[in-house]
Amino acid sequence: MKRNKVLALLLSTSMIIGMLTGCGSSKTEEAAPATETATEETTETAEAEPVEEAAVEGTKVTIAVWNEPNSDEALNMYAQCEKATGIDVEVTVVPESDYSSKLNQMVSTKDSSTDIYVVWENDISNFAQVGGIIPMDDYLSKSEIKTDEFIDAVSKLSEGLGGTYGLPWCAATEILYYNQDMFDAAGVDYPTNDWSYADFQAAAEKLTQKAEDGTTEVYGCALPNTQTWWAGIGAAGDQVYDPSNGQMVLGEGAVSFVSDCFDMVEKGVMPAPSSDTADLFAAGKAAMSWQGSWNIGTYGSELGFNWDIATLPTNALKYNTLHTGFYTINANSKNQEAAFKVIEYLMGEEGQAINSKASGNPSAIKSIADQGAWKVEAATTIENWDAITDSLAAGVFGYTCLPSGVTNNAISEFNAALLGQKTPQEAVDSASQYAKETIGY
Repeated sequence: MKRNKVLALLLSTSMIIGMLTGCGSSKTEEAAPATETATEETTETAEAEPVEEAAVEGTKVTIAVWNEPNSDEALNMYAQCEKATGIDVEVTVVPESDYSSKLNQMVSTKDSSTDIYVVWENDISNFAQVGGIIPMDDYLSKSEIKTDEFIDAVSKLSEGLGGTYGLPWCAATEILYYNQDMFDAAGVDYPTNDWSYADFQAAAEKLTQKAEDGTTEVYGCALPNTQTWWAGIGAAGDQVYDPSNGQMVLGEGAVSFVSDCFDMVEKGVMPAPSSDTADLFAAGKAAMSWQGSWNIGTYGSELGFNWDIATLPTNALKYNTLHTGFYTINANSKNQEAAFKVIEYLMGEEGQAINSKASGNPSAIKSIADQGAWKVEAATTIENWDAITDSLAAGVFGYTCLPSGVTNNAISEFNAALLGQKTPQEAVDSASQYAKETIGY
């Protein structure tokens, strides 16, 4: 299931050429990005002067997102924004698989139908450079948004574009989910936030349940998904993404992790890659799963077993990827003042608290995150909430800053290795070569 600023908030930086999210985000091959060169005049005329709040009441503001608004009105931050601001907020949901390409198309054609884009890391730098979104610094100078309280990883993404082009809607992370009932039945100790990678591997084997014919009935762990392939590779020691040059960096870490996953697939500890997208953990067919924190809100009390969370196991180092999306204002919007008022609400304490309660993702603003609204009340079996804060502390903006076509191609290569169609080394070499040719280095 994606982030910049100078005072810990210039969320759009030259370092951002890639992210999830969503929050998750399994991004697919994107359309050719907008290539128009932004001029000094474009930047100056794009940013409008703020107006009085009364002037924007009753205005309709359209926001593009990749995930459906919460069905519970109390947890629908857009519905609550309407009540608080008097602005009509219209949400346009674009399928996640088409999201990046759709927004690139809208920017390149100067589409004015959408006022706010929630932009992934892989797009925000380009959108700012071509004048597709506006800097919000003048608005922020008169706002109460806590621009000096963003988490460190967000703050580090703040140098390069010379303005605040986006604000992070959350700070999602990747964590380990586990079925407590299965651990109890197998007599295996629960994972901790200090679990080693070796601990994880040993537990996965013990938790695997096989039928008399040798086929696996319950896997020790589900296969890595779009997000967690990179968590495993980063934890194995590879940099994944080099912010200094925008390159993908894979090596021995990737070969090692792909090899480990191949071995687990061969043993039936993990499922083989397939077109089946069923959630094996939620279905009670996998004892563990590496997934994004946003699944906490999705699972809530809906699973038919006791479950809890922990940080991802530590291999060569503790590593996971941070995910967010940036609220940005379309440079061609006719409602920029009202758009900022919507963003101001969504980034304020009330909007951020609603988002956290609905999704399980903390705010990227430290003082708001500290209030703990992200501890989803429906997830009654979770006790280890420290897993979230621990994961955030170890999180980096990694693969999400790379073009999604590059990262998705790499995952296809890794899966081919798991199916025995090529060696792990061949898969990593092929993925690296594709990245080199696509990005151009």
